[in-house]
Amino acid sequence: MLNKIIKFLLVSTSLAPILLTLWFVEFSKQWNIRDGIWYIGITIFLTILCLAIMRLSRNNLEKMPVQMQSISTSDKEILGFILVYLLPLINQSAFQVNTKILFFIMLLFFISVFTTNSYHFNPVLGFLGYHFYEVTINGGITYILITKKNLTNTKKIKQVVQLTEYMILEVEEDTK
Repeated sequence: MLNKIIKFLLVSTSLAPILLTLWFVEFSKQWNIRDGIWYIGITIFLTILCLAIMRLSRNNLEKMPVQMQSISTSDKEILGFILVYLLPLINQSAFQVNTKILFFIMLLFFISVFTTNSYHFNPVLGFLGYHFYEVTINGGITYILITKKNLTNTKKIKQVVQLTEYMILEVEEDTK
């Protein structure tokens, strides 16, 4: 159950760039910082929530030793996500975005990502310095690994916590 809650929250926070885009559209109509300010408020809230999820997960979930067999970057997923975020803005006249269509696309995107195992990238985490790797651990199971490290070999990560069914977060080794 905790895995579903974490996944729900992470998918929710990945929608923050859409709200930032909506704020910019509202702001740029008259270059008034207050226009669409609630979009910025929600974006900031989602960013703080994302940080809190990472910190709480790292500190409170069960730490597990891990040995990786293979590793490859998954940061390339950002282009697909950015396309999804900007798609609603295509074919819109200047300074006019149909927010009903945008919210429908956000809902469709959220449901699609939440109900599948296709969640591979959160732009908020990318902005906060995290990287995404597809890793295969001993036993042949493939996960998405989230870490702040730039990985070049499979021996750099020793310990993880499991965020969702197929997503793990690197944690520092306990030095006891």
